[in-house]
This record gives sequence, C-alpha cells and structure tokens, in this order.
Amino acid sequence: MNNEAITKKNYKFINTFTLKLMAILFMTIDHVAVVIGTRPDSGHLYYSNLLSPHTYEIMRHFGRLAFPIYCYLIVEGFFFTRNVKKYVLRLTIFAFISQIPFSLAVMKDPFYMGDLNTLFTLAIGLTCVAFMDAATTKRTIPYQLSFIIIIALSALSGLLKTDYSIYGILLIFIFYIFRGQPVKIFAAMILDCILLQPATQLYSLFALIPIFLYNGKKGPSIKYVFYIYYPLHLTLLYFIYMGMSR
Repeated sequence: MNNEAITKKNYKFINTFTLKLMAILFMTIDHVAVVIGTRPDSGHLYYSNLLSPHTYEIMRHFGRLAFPIYCYLIVEGFFFTRNVKKYVLRLTIFAFISQIPFSLAVMKDPFYMGDLNTLFTLAIGLTCVAFMDAATTKRTIPYQLSFIIIIALSALSGLLKTDYSIYGILLIFIFYIFRGQPVKIFAAMILDCILLQPATQLYSLFALIPIFLYNGKKGPSIKYVFYIYYPLHLTLLYFIYMGMSR
C-alpha cells in the first residue's frame, strides 16, 4: 500500500451513520433554541424569556451545521439509492407528516402554513438533481426540459416558502456538481451563503469539516430514524415549551 492510500485511509474516518448522528445533534440544538427561545407574534418570532438571547444565538450558530450535512447526505443517498423515485416519495410523505409538528413547534399554531418544513426543500432539491442527472449523465431527457423543470421546482420552493428554499436547493446542487472537489464546494458554499442567507449562515461552513472527513462507508443503518425523529422531537419540544411557559 502506497503512502497516499495510507494517508487517505487514516484521514477519512467518519461514516454515514456518524454524519447522520451529528446532523441530528446539531438540528436538535437549533430547534431547542427556536422552539424554546422564541415566541410568535403576528407572524414574526421574538425572544421568549425561557432562554437568554446570548444562549439562543450560540445555539443557533451550532444549529447552522445541520442543514449542509443533510444536503450532503441527500446527494450521497442519490448516488447510492437503487430507486430515486421511492427516495423522493419517502421524503415527501414525511414532509407532509411533519408539517403540523413543524408549524406547532415554531409558530405554536398547527395550521400555520406560512412556511413549510425542511423536508420539502430536501425533496425538491433531490428531484432537481435527479432531473439534471437524467439530462446530463443518463441522457434520458432533453437538457432543455430538465432546465425548465429545475427552474419551475425552484420557483415553487420560493413561492411555498420551504425552509431554506432556493439556498437549500443550490446547496444540494453544489454537493452534486462538485462532488469530490472540496475547494470548489467551499468556494461555492460561501457564495451561496453570502447571496441568499444572513451572515450567520456562514457558520454552516464548519459543517464541511465532518463532511470532508467522510469515508464513504455506511456504518450501522438508521434509515428511518431521522424521518421519525424529525416530527417527533418537534412535537416534544412544543409540549416542553408549553410546560415552561406556564
């Protein structure tokens, strides 16, 4: 075994299982801050008295690491799945299941539909990647048709106000187009953050550390854990908030 192979083997030690656990941890920290640390008023969120503003901001900064990891995992899942249609369908089903818990947790209103949860963005982003791959790699549909569909789906994401919206879809494309090219991913991600997100989203760049340490191995399977955990923890956090607010 040459030195390059040894270095590569020792350098990349994070598998899919570990990445998923890290994403779940960062997401939970972020959602604790949002659900417990804010209160809704007239469609806007304000600090609650349940967390100090300083604690809230620190937790949100850690939370910025979750979404890029999920976007990366979506792309990796695309390359390894045997049925991308089922993959998209699974995301979409759980997006609908999670919407009421999402609205309840964030806006304290189960029927608030002013914003849609992150799973909708991931499902749309995965669909866009599938159409691009069909046009550029598999050559099964015309490139022009793929482009039109991707623009339409991205516009739909913006109109529906899915969480992270266009920024999220572009981030998924960044991981797809520049797969295996860390410098280009880093540069494109900075540009995506600057153009489409508040400055605090730049903290999400730290997510590239575990992503670039990913070794391509699966590890223990937790295929449905995130899908179940997402609506479940949002519901639990809502009840915690209600208990603390009394």
